[in-house]
Amino acid sequence: MSTGECHHPRASDGHNCRVSDTDLHVLPNRRLRIAARPVGVVMVVALVVMLFVFPVRTWLNQREMLAERRAEYAAYENIVENLQDQITYLQSEQGLRDAIRTQLGFLAPDERRVPLMAAPELSAAFPERWPYTIVSSMMLVRTLQATERAIQGEITLTPLAP
Repeated sequence: MSTGECHHPRASDGHNCRVSDTDLHVLPNRRLRIAARPVGVVMVVALVVMLFVFPVRTWLNQREMLAERRAEYAAYENIVENLQDQITYLQSEQGLRDAIRTQLGFLAPDERRVPLMAAPELSAAFPERWPYTIVSSMMLVRTLQATERAIQGEITLTPLAP
């Protein structure tokens, strides 16, 4: 032992050998120790990825989803607010009158409906044979009746209806 070399694989004096006692117990083979370093580095990288990268990516995805949900929630709040305004208006006297007038078509006793546009002229050019002569005669009678009512001051919305 005076040459400074360690001949015993389990040398306990430590000052003559470069390998510590704990290294000899964990990995006795030098090739196995060299191969264990890359495996250890891979394990450390995998641990870092699992502990930091995946949670950060999940957190960023959750932030994005949360922003989308907040935008949807704000849109729904606007819709609810508009509906509540409509309900409040319809509960008022004026809102009730407007709803009855626009949705049901009712008029107040002192109101009169005036059409804003004239009825379009319909083509009444029918062939001069049997089933069409009857239709042409009925249309002529209805048109004359509608003209008489217009002269008397009546306003008809459908002049050809009975």
